Amino acid sequence: MKLFAVGLNHATAPVELREQVAIPADDLGENLSRLMGLAQLNEAMLLSTCNRVEVYGVSRDHADPRRIISGLANMRGVAPDTLASHCFARDEAHAARHIFRVAASLESMVVGEPQILGQVKDAYRVAEQAGTVGAVLNRCMTSAFRGAKRVRTETRVGEGGSSVPAVAVDLARRIFGELGGCRALLLGAGEMSAQAGVHLRAAQVRDLAVVNRSTDRGRALASDLGGRYVEWAHLERELREMDIVVASTGSPAPVIDAPLAKRVARSRRGRPVFFVDIAVPRDIAPDVAEIEHCFVYNIDHLQKIVQENMTQRLVHCENASSVVDEEVDGFLKWQRTRRVAPLIGRIQAHSDSVLAAEVERALARLPNLDEQQQNVVRAMGRSIAQKLLHPTKEALRHEAVRGDVDGIAEAAKRLFDLRDGGRE
Repeated sequence: MKLFAVGLNHATAPVELREQVAIPADDLGENLSRLMGLAQLNEAMLLSTCNRVEVYGVSRDHADPRRIISGLANMRGVAPDTLASHCFARDEAHAARHIFRVAASLESMVVGEPQILGQVKDAYRVAEQAGTVGAVLNRCMTSAFRGAKRVRTETRVGEGGSSVPAVAVDLARRIFGELGGCRALLLGAGEMSAQAGVHLRAAQVRDLAVVNRSTDRGRALASDLGGRYVEWAHLERELREMDIVVASTGSPAPVIDAPLAKRVARSRRGRPVFFVDIAVPRDIAPDVAEIEHCFVYNIDHLQKIVQENMTQRLVHCENASSVVDEEVDGFLKWQRTRRVAPLIGRIQAHSDSVLAAEVERALARLPNLDEQQQNVVRAMGRSIAQKLLHPTKEALRHEAVRGDVDGIAEAAKRLFDLRDGGRE
């Protein structure tokens, strides 16, 4: 059985193509079953995220990537040639290393992000429910999950925000501690505000409001985030209650100036307010930072922290890669030893048959032995046989791990007179 990984991701395909090929979560099981038939696979799972659509699985011989790509193209209504030009195909050790690195977030657009492991586990769960998981894929994914967990616990690759919105929320935690009791305001309803809102919601802020000049966009973002929309006219009222303010509008001039910030600060009576200005031009006047209890970070501050964090992550990536390589090596050793398992089974069966015949022949010549004594003779025979077979079994497993088993396998067949079989 050969392991493979085939598909496309953010490194091989533009977002427009990834969007076309992406498979909704509710359709994964049905599409997986169809793909199994179209590509003639023995085992398979489908991973579909915003950054990748990949097929991991097993075939009796090397999987033909063209069949898999053609199957995906057929299911998603994409021209096979177009899809093929943006796909990768890996097998055996290269496939295993790719799968393990994906699960550990070492192949993510943002290295160290935590979401991918849950997405891989969900995809594996769907494959289990669809009945497309066998011994090899089970062992592969179990080992990959263990490797990903080790990366999280033994390395620091996931530490430090890797985007401006993530850093903003990390900084807020430094000021307020846990954010569960905080109120947060998004000033603007663009992409950066949306990302910041996702991080704030994940931090479980108790109130999340959106203030935006365009009512429709503001309401839509508030709805997506499970927050509430506030009219622009009520901005100052909302600021008086907020602990965290993320500003990202398209205004050509500051939206929050020093007089407004002073009024807000006085009304809060010493409670700090954290302003994150991720707009260019800036939404928050520079002199707001001089007001007591007002903490202001602009895009330059945050970008610098992002770069520092990413540099640290790259250093930690080396340690994470070493952890993943250990787990990959363990899986590959297991997979290679499976090649000689049938031959070892035949040798053991042959030994058991010879042993049973010879022991019973000997016992027939010793009629005065009671049952306990007969069992001692049988146990002695089994013990001798196992001691004689042990070096041969270990040699077969050792050569399998090295990937050079054919010679010793043929020798073992001749030694034990197993001449009716071909390659195991």
